[in-house]
Amino acid sequence: MDIKEELITKAVNSVGPGLSFGTANDDSLITNNNHVYRVTGMDQIVDIIECGYVRPKGFGNRSKRVGHKIYWSIGGEGVHYDDKRPVLEAPKDKVVDGQEGSIPITDLSAIWMYNGEENRYCNRLKDILCIYRDQQKEKKDLEKTNMF
Repeated sequence: MDIKEELITKAVNSVGPGLSFGTANDDSLITNNNHVYRVTGMDQIVDIIECGYVRPKGFGNRSKRVGHKIYWSIGGEGVHYDDKRPVLEAPKDKVVDGQEGSIPITDLSAIWMYNGEENRYCNRLKDILCIYRDQQKEKKDLEKTNMF
């Protein structure tokens, strides 16, 4: 098993209370207690598109700090995000504290990305899922071509 597969199968989800700093405003992402959230960066969005899972970094300097952990926060009253970074959202029944295995893209309920023109977070899950499926189709087509 290579490291990329190991990061999918041996990941451990850690779910804890959500924390917010500052005051919610019109361009904040407001959360609810039926979902868990993960603030992330574009590098993880690219990784989700490449592999179809929310997986831990697991390599480089970060691996020493987090290993195979994927940290999520429970949403709810007073929990909001306003720093304009991407936020992953999944139903609480799909991501449980201590659960092993990376979460597939199909289990996410939203990938919130800040739209500066609209000054608000927009759900881009459908767009990212479409890109992922297109890439998977291209890989299969390439494999078929290389078989002959």
